[in-house]
Amino acid sequence: MCAQTWLDGPLGQRLHNVVLFALRPATRLPAVLLQVVLLVGLVSQALAAAANETSQPLDLPVGWPSLGDRLGTPSWMKLDFNLTAEPLGGSLSTGGTSAVWMQQLSLNATFSPGLAKPRDHWRELDHWSAQLQLTTFSGNPDLNLALGTTFPLQTGAHPTGVWLTEASVQRITAGDPVFFKAGILSLNPSFVQSAVFNNYINSTLNNTLNLTITGLPINPFVAPGALMHVRLSPSSELRLGQFWLNSETQLAALLGVNPGQPRVNGTLQLVQWTMLDLPGSRAVSSPIRQGERLISRQLPAPELHMGGFNSTASLPGPNQGVYGSFSLPLQLPAGLDHRLWLGFSAGFNPVNNPTPLVLSGGWLSQGLLPGRPFDVLAFGISSSQLSQTLSSNLSNEHVLELNYTIPINSMLSVQPVLQWIVNPGGNPSRAAVIAGGVQLSISF
Repeated sequence: MCAQTWLDGPLGQRLHNVVLFALRPATRLPAVLLQVVLLVGLVSQALAAAANETSQPLDLPVGWPSLGDRLGTPSWMKLDFNLTAEPLGGSLSTGGTSAVWMQQLSLNATFSPGLAKPRDHWRELDHWSAQLQLTTFSGNPDLNLALGTTFPLQTGAHPTGVWLTEASVQRITAGDPVFFKAGILSLNPSFVQSAVFNNYINSTLNNTLNLTITGLPINPFVAPGALMHVRLSPSSELRLGQFWLNSETQLAALLGVNPGQPRVNGTLQLVQWTMLDLPGSRAVSSPIRQGERLISRQLPAPELHMGGFNSTASLPGPNQGVYGSFSLPLQLPAGLDHRLWLGFSAGFNPVNNPTPLVLSGGWLSQGLLPGRPFDVLAFGISSSQLSQTLSSNLSNEHVLELNYTIPINSMLSVQPVLQWIVNPGGNPSRAAVIAGGVQLSISF
């Protein structure tokens, strides 16, 4: 299907009408977000239809060549850029609004002789690779301060500047039971993080169950460390991690960033059990069948994580805690695929832990709207207990997030989002904060 065909047809007429509607003045944020959803959705629907007018299973349109392809890098090197932009705004308790733009750009480089070889042909050297990642944050990371919330509303709300976010070597498995990585790295995504968290934007839902203890090397913070994944069975593995924290703050400031964190001394140990063969897992391991056609799944596989950590950091002090999360497939009358998930983190040292208890959960739904098989609706809720030892008379801060991911192709997506923060700053007398915006994700 060529571009002219769909432009002349009913879809093109709908797109024309949406464009005219989008050009009208809009005074309310929800109206603007609705216009973005409709406009981007129609364009991506046309691209998907043009790319899949074959007998092959329905999948996202292929994006553009990667950075490595464009530069003609050798077969043992892989380069890519990832850009995430998050314009977001919200209501102030004093009236009016505040809005900021925050963006994150990451350069990832992988070096390995095994990159261009089939895994069943690997020799020992082909299992090994070196990883280098640099990340730059730009914009205003302080929207939460302006709105009076305790936690950032954006995934990329970190001190601006260039960060070294990984420099490591790893041994990749190819059927054998042990994965090993060591160097300068973060504890996530190997620990705490679950794949379902990547569908959210608010920092209490995205990433690491809102662990906010000073000194934990959560991306973009890094520390010297080593981790190992040991496959216990085809469906479960044990993960072990050790980090040395003395140079964490200096590494964050290596390229000129002011990390806003004092120097930390001590170590961190983590252990985690991960299980992948959960009820319903096999049913969602193959593409979605809708009538006579197959549709690729956009939701992550179900998984269970249970773990704990022990930090001997001198500041704010020793910390121990446990955490867990699981996601399960659901069968619902509407939509193509669904996940329900729950998570928690609990600390045993409230004198040193700003959030001694965090509870969260949500669901993901793929293909709720007819003709939009790859879109994903996400709803999430989190409740973060604020330490009464560090600050008395504070209530839990609650976050509700609703977002809708519209993939244009395999390398570009748009994600409108609405957030509602109850008891902002832990103050129950303050009015709830309503915020909204868009996350734009592009890979090169």
